[in-house]
This record gives sequence, C-alpha cells and structure tokens, in this order.
Amino acid sequence: MKLRILVFEDEFIVRKPICTFLRAKGYEVLDFPSPVTCALVVDKKCVCPRDHACADLVITDMNMPEMTGLEFIRMLADKGCHAPPQNKIVISSNLTPEQHAEFRSLGCHFLPKPFPLDELWKMVQTCEKNISPDRQLAPVEDLWKTIRNQLS
Repeated sequence: MKLRILVFEDEFIVRKPICTFLRAKGYEVLDFPSPVTCALVVDKKCVCPRDHACADLVITDMNMPEMTGLEFIRMLADKGCHAPPQNKIVISSNLTPEQHAEFRSLGCHFLPKPFPLDELWKMVQTCEKNISPDRQLAPVEDLWKTIRNQLS
C-alpha cells in the first residue's frame, strides 16, 4: 500500500509543487487549502475506523487563514487523530521559540520555508520508517464523503 500524505497549505504556489513532487515519488497525496476540511475540525472525535488513520503523514503550513498549524496539530492530538504524532510536519517561514518548543513537545517535525524539495523528501522518508507495514488506512472514499458533507 502506498504511503498516504495529507497536505494542508493555503498558498497554491507552495502546495502545488510539494504535491507534484511527492506524487512523482510514488506517494498518494491529498491536498487541501485549509485544515477546516479535516473531519476533526468539525467532529468531536476522530471519525476514522478504529485503529485506522486517514493518512500516514500530515504536512501543514503554520500560517493559514482559518487556524494556525499549531492549533491544527494540537487539535489533532486532543481529538484522538490516529496518524502518529511523529509523522506530522509543520512548514513555516518562521516560528517563535515557544511555538518550536510546543511542536517538539507534540512530537512533530519542523521544516523552515523556503526549503529544497529534497529536504522534505528526506523528512518524509524518516517518517516512513515509523509506519508499520501492516497498518490500515481509512478508505479514501470515506475521507472525500466526510469532506463533502462538511463543505455542504
């Protein structure tokens, strides 16, 4: 099964090359301009089937209109996201020392913008080592159904 990556980045000019690059490396990539499309933003808890994550890896920008990457990652942890905490990557042009410390305490990786895509790939490969080969992911059709329901 391909590694599934969710990318949350509001700037198309940043999101598009990241997704194109990761897809070319053979990953299944779902991309969104905002974290508010995530089921956990609306729902009280993770809606993925028991012990199934929606993705193997989550990449999020820090500064987005609806919520920050820190708020998003914190919310994922609080609401029981099944994606491993060490498989979350935050990208940002700058973080305060306090924000950086909180991301580390949440188990996340940080990649400063701008970054070469090879640096992102190295980080993805590091995260990939944390994934059990027999892991189960929520069906992608269920993810799209949840997202469509939230947007309507």
